[in-house]
Amino acid sequence: MTKMNIKIYNKNYQIKKNKKNKTLLEILESHNIKIDYQCRQGYCGSCKIDLIKGTVITSPKSQPIVYLNPGEILPCCCKIKENIEIKI
Repeated sequence: MTKMNIKIYNKNYQIKKNKKNKTLLEILESHNIKIDYQCRQGYCGSCKIDLIKGTVITSPKSQPIVYLNPGEILPCCCKIKENIEIKI
């Protein structure tokens, strides 16, 4: 297991990245961090958040179709690659 940090509103959460936590949304849920979501497939944009620092990966299979502004990500479709800072 790899340990990574997610920083939200100046609070640090240390998470363990494993196969059970596939997407950023699933990681946030597993740590009881609530965000809005609906479809979990990148169609609705309900879970849209700002990526302040770090890198996330979106699988070619789960490319979102909703419009994203620069710096916005969909936690339902991305996986974290390194420590990140987000604004919910």
